[in-house]
Amino acid sequence: MPETTMAKPEQINVLLIRSGESEWDRTGRLVGKADLPLCEKAKQDLAEASALLDGVDLSIVLHAADQCSASTAAMYSRVTESKTREIDDLADVDLGLWEGLRGQDLEDKAPTAYREWRENPLNVQVPEGESMMEASGRISAGLARAIEKLRAPDPGVGVVLRPMAYGLIRCWLTGRPVSELWEVMDGPAAEWHEVSRAKLKQAREESRIGS
Repeated sequence: MPETTMAKPEQINVLLIRSGESEWDRTGRLVGKADLPLCEKAKQDLAEASALLDGVDLSIVLHAADQCSASTAAMYSRVTESKTREIDDLADVDLGLWEGLRGQDLEDKAPTAYREWRENPLNVQVPEGESMMEASGRISAGLARAIEKLRAPDPGVGVVLRPMAYGLIRCWLTGRPVSELWEVMDGPAAEWHEVSRAKLKQAREESRIGS
């Protein structure tokens, strides 16, 4: 009999996971792409959050290269008995010269730009950084490519993202505008979404058009 191949599922279960915090996060500094370790409180919080998934199966946990993302992915992968894979394009938004600054610092140095950034992040280009739309396209296309390469995405794919990347992907998955980023960022530690292959294809195509 001829060999048959199993069709890829049209809908993919994605567990969106917010990365644990670094000390910069806890003290109100903008982290961006800075590579920082988890703070001690985050390790405790992640142990409790990941334990809630005991018995849940994942095929893999995708994450960015930074230490917070990698450590978070390792905790969730242990509980779900899954592998992990580093994806560079899942890195958080590049905040350029704002990286490491606190909100109060920016209110003093660039009050108009910072106020507008907080009201609608789409309207502000961070000095030597990345626009929110550029970051959204990069992260969603990177996630789409990574998922499409998986031979077996069932029963689900975990995706660990730093705070702003988490918010941008949550906007993309739920259809909410990026202008609502700060509200959308305030989501659960882990949340299931169902993603169609058509949506993944669209993200890849839009990335090619924009490049």
